[in-house]
Amino acid sequence: MAEGKTVVTENGLRALIEASSVGKQIKPAYFKVSEQDIGDIYPGTNIADLPSVWYQAPISAYVPVNDSTVQFILDIPQDKATKYGKTFGLYLEDGTLFAVAKPPYPFPPLMRQRFRVQFVWEQIDSVMNFEDIPFYEFDQDVVHLDAVSTISLALFDVQEHLTLLEQFKSDYYRFKSLASERLRNHEERISSNEIKLQDHELAIFDMSASLGNQTLQNSLEIGLLKQYIGG
Repeated sequence: MAEGKTVVTENGLRALIEASSVGKQIKPAYFKVSEQDIGDIYPGTNIADLPSVWYQAPISAYVPVNDSTVQFILDIPQDKATKYGKTFGLYLEDGTLFAVAKPPYPFPPLMRQRFRVQFVWEQIDSVMNFEDIPFYEFDQDVVHLDAVSTISLALFDVQEHLTLLEQFKSDYYRFKSLASERLRNHEERISSNEIKLQDHELAIFDMSASLGNQTLQNSLEIGLLKQYIGG
C-alpha cells in the first residue's frame, strides 16, 4: 500500500516538548483538509494553518495499533467530499496545527475519503490524550481510498531538546543560586561596612570629645598660667 508523508510542525513540536517537559498530554482534536498542495513537506515546517481549506471536522476516531503506535482516522463522508484532498492537518484543542499529512496521491472529489494518519511514539499514552476521541474498529469498506502516513517522532531529537531544556533550567538555577550567593555576600559586606562606618563615627565622636576636653583643659591651664605670671 502506498504511504503518504506526515511531519510535525514547529508549533506542534514545541507543544509536544513543552507538554513532555511538565508531564502533561496534548490532544489532537480535529482536522482540516485542503485542496492545495503545499509542496514538499519537511520536518520542522513553519506553518500555522492550512490554506484553501474546504472541510473541517473532529477527528473521526483512533485505533491503537500497539503500545507505541496510534492511528487517527480522518473520515470525510461522500456528500462532503467536493474537492480534491491534497493536504490534511491535525489540530490540537487550542487550535495549534500539530501535524501536516500529505496523502500518497490526491483524493478525488465526490468519493468518500478516509485517511489514516499513524503516529509512533514510545509510551504514546503519556504524551497524547485520547479522551472524547472515539475508539474505532476500522472496517474495510473503502480500502481503495485508504492511505497510511506514518511518522516516527525522533525520540532522540526530542530527548535532545528536553536535555537542552533541562540544561537551560539547570544553568538558570545555578546562575540564580550564584547571583543569590553574590547578593548575600554583597549584603554581608555592606552590613560589615556599615558596622565599620558606625565604629569610625563613634571613634570620631570620641576623638572630638577628647579633643574638646583637651582644648578646654588647655584653655584653663593657659588662663591659670596668665594669672600666675601676672600675679
